[in-house]
Amino acid sequence: MKRSTRGAGRWSIAFLALGPLACGHDTAEGATGAKSDAVPAPPTQMDAGSALPRGMIWIPPGTLRAGTPKNAVPRIAEEEMPGVDVSLGGYWIDALPYPNESGAIATSNVSREEAEQLCAAQSKRLCTELEWEHACKGAANATYEYGDAYAADKCGTGVTIEEAARRPSGDRIACKSDYGAREMHGGPWEWTDSPWGRGRNKDDLGVLRGGNALAGELVGRCANAIGRSPSTKSPTMGFRCCKGEVSAAKVELPMQGGRALEPQLKPNAARMGRAARMIPGITLPETGKFFITSAWTWRPAPNESLVLASGCAAYENNIRPVGCALFAFRPDADPNADVVLAGVSADVGIGEMVLAGDARHVRVRGLLSKGGLYARDVTYVYGRVVISDSHK
Repeated sequence: MKRSTRGAGRWSIAFLALGPLACGHDTAEGATGAKSDAVPAPPTQMDAGSALPRGMIWIPPGTLRAGTPKNAVPRIAEEEMPGVDVSLGGYWIDALPYPNESGAIATSNVSREEAEQLCAAQSKRLCTELEWEHACKGAANATYEYGDAYAADKCGTGVTIEEAARRPSGDRIACKSDYGAREMHGGPWEWTDSPWGRGRNKDDLGVLRGGNALAGELVGRCANAIGRSPSTKSPTMGFRCCKGEVSAAKVELPMQGGRALEPQLKPNAARMGRAARMIPGITLPETGKFFITSAWTWRPAPNESLVLASGCAAYENNIRPVGCALFAFRPDADPNADVVLAGVSADVGIGEMVLAGDARHVRVRGLLSKGGLYARDVTYVYGRVVISDSHK
């Protein structure tokens, strides 16, 4: 699946004054507004002022945790907000992709404007991308519409989009959010009316949600999105409609960047030692000194900044190392909240770290204490870090 390229700053979320919508917090720290577990009932005919929309699901006002929290995986840091609480008003959404009929093949091969016109002909509109995400995540803000654990069979994800786009709608009963929106993944991508909003000069791209791909665990998440020109038509691109007042929240995600691999001139030994002692399966003395042999800031993707380091621990009042490790962690503003992503036992003499082809791959080289050279490959994969077995 070809993804759009993005630029390189900080995320934020913008709100437009489009009516009496109670908006969420818009600071870089995110919002902490509480949300009742009770799901409000849909409006009555008197409340709505007209007949209840046939074949549509009521999404009550509530809080969407937009994007993916920074320590959750998988995650695409340059495309997804870091789990920010956003308040949305209530609205209706089609239960199934257009034409919203069980047993029908989802309509595809339409541009965004054509999708808008087909919705308008039914007195509806395209959803915003955050409305779409909210309907998918449900009241529980689940990772997938059916829960937090990936299950390919629920929505039939993990296959090529070309294969999936011609499936009849309505066959996958378990592919449903707790609000009742159905089959938001597994079939064609779905147009929204939102601009891409990631990086600079990307307003010429429109946002699609849902879809399918061989990487089902990644693409099948409610937070996933792709950007395409609004004039694009494809047999793999369809839509579904919404109805009601437009929710004002939208995604604006600037890119934070910098050198992909940068040596730390004054690394904090106590912080590095604390991270090394959190590596599962490696036992280092809980007290004593930690000697850093190498420490680098690693930026494998925009909006992702990690620490890749190696070092050895010694007992108190002793300079002889008793255990060494190579490890990667995601630093937090609170050093006690750093998250270790990967770590392995290592020899003493790690000498250099270099990029191996691109920013997501680092080759670590060093000397064996008993003589000879060795190397390890460190790879970043959508929020995960994998350290290979050593090889000479």
